[in-house]
Amino acid sequence: MKKCPSCGYGNPDTGAKCGICSKDITAVRIKSDPVQEKESGRPSLMVLSGLLLLLCGAVVFFMENSPWKKEAPLQSGEDAFTDENSFTYEGVLYGLDKMAAMRFLPEADKRRVLPLLSSPEDKVAYAAAKLLGEWSRSDTDAALRRLWFEALLGAVSTGRPVVRRQAALEAGFAAAFGFPVQPYLERVRQAAAGLAAQKEPELKAAGFFLSSMAGLEDLSGLMSETLLSDPSTSAKLYAACSLSRLGHAEGHAYILQAAAGKDPDLRSEALFCLSYSASPEAGRLLLSASKDSFDAASAEAAKRGIKLREQLAIIKK
Repeated sequence: MKKCPSCGYGNPDTGAKCGICSKDITAVRIKSDPVQEKESGRPSLMVLSGLLLLLCGAVVFFMENSPWKKEAPLQSGEDAFTDENSFTYEGVLYGLDKMAAMRFLPEADKRRVLPLLSSPEDKVAYAAAKLLGEWSRSDTDAALRRLWFEALLGAVSTGRPVVRRQAALEAGFAAAFGFPVQPYLERVRQAAAGLAAQKEPELKAAGFFLSSMAGLEDLSGLMSETLLSDPSTSAKLYAACSLSRLGHAEGHAYILQAAAGKDPDLRSEALFCLSYSASPEAGRLLLSASKDSFDAASAEAAKRGIKLREQLAIIKK
C-alpha cells in the first residue's frame, strides 16, 4: 500500500498517482497493511482466548487429580461403609484407621463398622474387631458398649480364624477394663470353649484369655493340662498366663521361668502377661525388668505391663 503524503489515502502498491487527489506517488515507499502486520506479528484475540481456556482446563484437571487434594469430610449419615464393594480394601482400612483416631464420632457412623466384621478381607475384619474392642472399653454410652461387646462375641463364634482370635482378645480386654460381663457369662463360656477346642495354639490361647479375663474357671483344667503336656512352648505360656490371671500358682511359676529364660521373644510375652496376673509378685518383677535388668526389649515390655497394670488397678477402684 502507498499512502498519499497529501491526502493520506491508501493507494494500491502499483499506483503512480493518488486515486483521490491525483498527486504523484511513484516515489512513495510501499508500507505493509497495519491490520495484516498486527495479525501476523502477534496472536489474535481468539487465539489468546483459546490458550487461556486450555490453561484453565489444565489447572482444573491437575487440582482434581492432585495427590494433595483434600477430600471433603463425610457428614453424619452418609454411606461411608454401607457398600464395602464400592471401595478398595485399602480405602476401607484407611477409613477405619481415621475413625479410630476420632474421639467423638456419631453413633450412625460407628454402626457402619459392624458389618465389616464379616468382611471377606481378613485385614478389614481384623481392623473392625480392634475398633469395636476399643469402643467397648471407652464408649460412654452403656447401650453402645453392650452392642459392641455382643458383636465381638458373635464374631468369636462365627468369624474366620483371624477374626475369631482378635474378637476374643478384644472382648477379654473389655472384661478386664470393667465391662459388666455377668449377663453374658453363658455366651462367653460357650465362645471361649469353642476356641479352646481348636488345635491351633493361637485360637486355643484366645479362648483361654477370654475365659480367664471373664473370671471363669471352666477351662482351668484344660489350661493345666496344656501347661504340663503340650509340646508347644507358646501354648504353655498362653495357658500359664491365663492360670496366673485366675490366681493359680503353677501359672505364675511358669511365667517366672519364661521371664528368666534365654528366649527374648518368650521373655517379653511372659513379662507382659504379668500385667494382668493376680499374683502379688507380678508388680515387683515388672518394676525390676523395666530397669533393663534383662534387655531393652524386655524392659519395654515390662514398662507397657506396668502401665496396663496401673490402668487395671484404677478401674478396680
